[in-house]
Amino acid sequence: MSRYFIFILFAFFFHTGALSQELRWMLQLTKEVKGAFDLFDVDEGGSLYLLTTGGQLKKYNANIDSLAVFNEVRRYGKLHSIHTQNALKTYLFFKNFNVVLILDRMMQLVQKIDLRKSGLFQINSICPSYDNQLWIFDEQNAKIKKIRLDGTVAFESTDLRLVFSEKLSPQKLIEHQGYLYLMDPKQGIYVFDYYGGFKEKIPVTNAIALQSLGKDLMYSNNHETWMLRADKNEVICRLINEQPLAARQTYFSPKLVYVLGARGISIFSYHINQQP
Repeated sequence: MSRYFIFILFAFFFHTGALSQELRWMLQLTKEVKGAFDLFDVDEGGSLYLLTTGGQLKKYNANIDSLAVFNEVRRYGKLHSIHTQNALKTYLFFKNFNVVLILDRMMQLVQKIDLRKSGLFQINSICPSYDNQLWIFDEQNAKIKKIRLDGTVAFESTDLRLVFSEKLSPQKLIEHQGYLYLMDPKQGIYVFDYYGGFKEKIPVTNAIALQSLGKDLMYSNNHETWMLRADKNEVICRLINEQPLAARQTYFSPKLVYVLGARGISIFSYHINQQP
């Protein structure tokens, strides 16, 4: 497999916006997984989960050795998202039917959660919680809810229509550093504590991706990706998306960037160089 270096230009920002200096990321292609894939995710141990266009969910270890396959994706409809924060459990969310499947580390089905049985019909996204439950945003009554794995509601916030003048329609939820983040592409990123208390709003629009990276957040639209120091709401750097990062999906780990393109997954190592 050929290896090559690619330099991507960043702008570095202080929170005052008064100073800036250039940084460069140096990327090196390390691995590729060729094929036709629709979605992927990466767990904390570096295992890669790939959804093929044929409806198989394949799991690979960090060396891209095949570990397991889940063949029954199509039985439950179109897979909307994969959640692998816990390496021992994989959560699959089927938005059209409001169904969540839980797989073990060998990709065997261990539980099915039908959110409709709990009266939850307008759910756009989920995320696992630190205490082995699920966060959701119920658009029907504009509440953040935490769901037990039997489908019952363990916690719900106040009606957020009483808090915000704008209508919220979060497309992504993540836990990060003790807070819950809701990403609404039209409105911004909303930050709540674990009790549903509103903390702040990050005023970015047109975001299509949001992820945790250590103490930082990564969020992006079709053209740019930002790294944000979340505890100070401070932009650290901004990436102008050029090839190979102008892709259908990207994922940043502390040492690698995973890029989904038309021919498969490309995996790059990286480090950041400050320019003199």
